[in-house]
Amino acid sequence: MQTLAIDNSIYSMGLREFKALRSIIHEHTGIWLRDGKQIMLASRLTRRLRHHGMNNFAEYYNYVQTLPGDDEELREMINCVTTNKTSFFRERHHFEYLANTVVPEAQSAVLRGGPRSIRVWSAASSTGEEAYTIAITLLEALPSGNTGASGLHLTSNSWKIEVVASDIDTKVLDTAARAIYHEDSLTGVATPLKKKYFLCGQDDMHGQVKVKPEVARLVRFFHLNLMDASWPLEGLFDVIFFRNALIYFNRDTQEIFLRKMVRFLKPRGYLFLGNAEHIPWLHDILEPLNKTMYRLRSAGL
Repeated sequence: MQTLAIDNSIYSMGLREFKALRSIIHEHTGIWLRDGKQIMLASRLTRRLRHHGMNNFAEYYNYVQTLPGDDEELREMINCVTTNKTSFFRERHHFEYLANTVVPEAQSAVLRGGPRSIRVWSAASSTGEEAYTIAITLLEALPSGNTGASGLHLTSNSWKIEVVASDIDTKVLDTAARAIYHEDSLTGVATPLKKKYFLCGQDDMHGQVKVKPEVARLVRFFHLNLMDASWPLEGLFDVIFFRNALIYFNRDTQEIFLRKMVRFLKPRGYLFLGNAEHIPWLHDILEPLNKTMYRLRSAGL
């Protein structure tokens, strides 16, 4: 077990402390912090030092390296270092493809005896905007899910929509489950969709919006660390959204996660990545489409 010498410079992170903490973070999350991220890491972890009354990062490292993997402090540390930038209808082309290509394909499959269901996994869901956007997109694309003026209702004769959403950060999952956002977060949402799928806060909730319960009940959030040996998922998905997360992992970890992830795709299912993410080294199993969209090849895995 490595022990770091205590540096008396309060809240200053030296290269040795950075590399030591980076190693722990990578071990527990797969996240790889590149050289030059010392200031960022120091800024995010400072509140943990203050919480414990510690004077420097060497002291914090010497503490966390002794903790078991399920310790609360490790969860707090992970919550501090994860990045959670998202919005409704972010990278809109993915939702357009979901509505205009994936849904018609599913409808055609029904004519051949397939199930009237669509399952989507938001695999880095953050505060939930992506998952709720998926549910709204599917409700709009499947007319049978809308009963008109009385509101949204999925009947036994309608399509079954299931959106599962996971993240490693427990705090953002709490936010996602509440389904309450500042009204400014709806900037990218068309006015008719705002009126149809969101409730506007009144009185002390003024300036906030809440996803309608009829939409929220289509989404299930759960905690998932992709480093875990097994993932608590059942069944296969038509589409997996894993957007703007790959950039936080090194190439080896990316490949481990993606090869495991696509095992949860239905035959010819889709994987959507972020605009800056490309995986040419996985074209053996994933057919590149356009704008970081991929489809599981016929040969599968």
